[in-house]
Amino acid sequence: MEVLACAGSAEAVVAAVQSGADAIYIRFGGRGVHGFTEDALAKSVRYCRVRGCRVYAMLDTLMSDAEVPAAAALAKRASELGVHALIAQDLGFISVARSVAPDVPVFAGERLGLHNTAGIESVRQLGVSRVFLPGELTLNEISSLSGRCGAELAVRVIGEQCAARAGQCWLSALTGGGSANRGACSRVCMERYSLGGRMDDYPLATRPLSLISRLGELDKAAVKCVVIGGMDRPERLASAVRVCSACVREGRAPTRQELEELDTVFARREFTDACLDGRFADMAGGAEAPERDDERAAERAMSAVRRGYANRELRRVRVEFFLAAKPGRPLLAGVQDSDGNRAEYKGPVVSSAPGEEITQGSVADELRRTKGTPYHCDRVMSFVPPGCRVPPDTILNVRRTLIHSLTQKRAEAPRRRTGALGAPPSGGVQAEKLDICVEVRSASQLSDELAELKPDYLYLPLTEVPEAVPMLETFRRGGTSIAAVLPRVIHDGELAGIGELLKRALGAGVTQALVGSLGHIALVRMAGMEARGDYGLNVFNSYAAASAADAGLLSLTASFELSLAQISRMAKPVPLEIIGYGRLPAMLTERCIIEASARRCVCENVPKLSDAHGRVMPVTREYVCRNAVYGSDKVYMADRRAELLSAGVSRFRLLFTNEGAREACEVTRSCMGLSAYRPNGLTRGFYVKGVE
Repeated sequence: MEVLACAGSAEAVVAAVQSGADAIYIRFGGRGVHGFTEDALAKSVRYCRVRGCRVYAMLDTLMSDAEVPAAAALAKRASELGVHALIAQDLGFISVARSVAPDVPVFAGERLGLHNTAGIESVRQLGVSRVFLPGELTLNEISSLSGRCGAELAVRVIGEQCAARAGQCWLSALTGGGSANRGACSRVCMERYSLGGRMDDYPLATRPLSLISRLGELDKAAVKCVVIGGMDRPERLASAVRVCSACVREGRAPTRQELEELDTVFARREFTDACLDGRFADMAGGAEAPERDDERAAERAMSAVRRGYANRELRRVRVEFFLAAKPGRPLLAGVQDSDGNRAEYKGPVVSSAPGEEITQGSVADELRRTKGTPYHCDRVMSFVPPGCRVPPDTILNVRRTLIHSLTQKRAEAPRRRTGALGAPPSGGVQAEKLDICVEVRSASQLSDELAELKPDYLYLPLTEVPEAVPMLETFRRGGTSIAAVLPRVIHDGELAGIGELLKRALGAGVTQALVGSLGHIALVRMAGMEARGDYGLNVFNSYAAASAADAGLLSLTASFELSLAQISRMAKPVPLEIIGYGRLPAMLTERCIIEASARRCVCENVPKLSDAHGRVMPVTREYVCRNAVYGSDKVYMADRRAELLSAGVSRFRLLFTNEGAREACEVTRSCMGLSAYRPNGLTRGFYVKGVE
């Protein structure tokens, strides 16, 4: 297995490399590289390449159309510097990277949310060779995926965990912080919330992850890469890398001493490996601050760790030297490393005149003195007959010159092709009117009165279709098209149940479905239905829209973190939809926080999550007791229909969560321009200002 570490600074690069990392990755956004100047980035990549450590560059953001050229330029620059792969967290970046850096492999990042076989296969067909799996997959699921998929699998083994599924968290942005999908999460999930009348609870707080004691199980599951997430201190990164790499290299579990050292360096934080066994309820916790004594002990331990890697060469490439001396001829020498790189040296003429006499023993002793360099001498092969003399310090200069030449050769970036960024995809015809799409959470929100309004589309959860069959016929008679909303997460073990529900929906006349993951498109097609793209796909730019449309989707839902100006610049290869009314999704979590708070399953209710700022956020059940949290305010854009049409929007969705049937009807009337009714607590969402 490859040990991969996130390096957020030049010091973190040194800490990871000198502690044994096989590879490091650096993060860049739409505007630049996080934690590095241009000069520091170039030096860090060179530093890694000399020492045999691979370097990956991760686009750690969703990119708007205006940011695509900068992201493409950074990808091209990373390729020129010699990075070994690019990691995409944006669907559109896959095609961008392959265009501008065709010789560099592309990996799919965790926030793409690929969690089943079909999803991994869908990006493999786009040219992706490795997939970073979400942290909510169990060991059995990981093992099953590795046996079915053609792509390499990467699993995070230590670092902070989020309560939300990767790529399905907007809580930070909705509460005034940065966007998690743009690499700027403010970790508001670790704050106090009330879900049962007390403000001293931390229902969303999650303990940090550590699977270091279970590396052997991941190895047996054929995981190709284990990932050490970003750390707040390089010393903590170094400690985690050192233990992890030693265990992987030696095929063993960590010793008690190693675990105690990690415990001290991390100030005795309480880690968890519960996700690997599917014990998601046991992931809760981790909001407590470390004790002061533990912090002091951690500082002392980190000081020792820093002395261990700073200004030292602990990672060394194996080399072999050779030297030939013959009186009357120039001295010849060379070096070759374990990767096949060679450097040669032609020195002064060897003579028997006065000078420094050399022997095979003295030559070997001098050439083996590579301590303090990035090299370890495995062998010296020499031919030195008796009586050979050279000027003083000649062999010393031979060693230094060869090491310098070899370092320069290893530091050279490979020659690669670069390509031009193609023009943004185009297509689509501007709509003359907005289609009205009504989405309900429950069949109980449907009514004859709502059907009489004849919305263009009705969306309802796939699980609600059987109960709503009689009412669906009423909507259908009025000309309304029906689509089932698939769960945003469907693990391979859940496919049979979903397949049965799709079969029943098709039997009820439902021929379309909304999908929030690339892996669900094939499932819908196999059921004989057509697919539309939901907001879970995080379509943020023209290139992502084109990739999603190429997958066969009839329409797409734009990310609700986009402004109208950004939406206007996007290509619309298929009709584009926005959530124009409703509480915006805040997060999707694997843990049932409802049951954790109530101590029993009350998913049929819609409890509310309250924070210290007075925000009240509904919590609903999604498939198999996953929980969906929604924002406190309702976005309302129905009075700006002309602007939406001008921006190229074709479809206007009303997203109902905890509204009753009567309120759903009144709001639909308002959004159709049939009444002056306005709900309370309205906002423009991000459609005016966008997100950072």
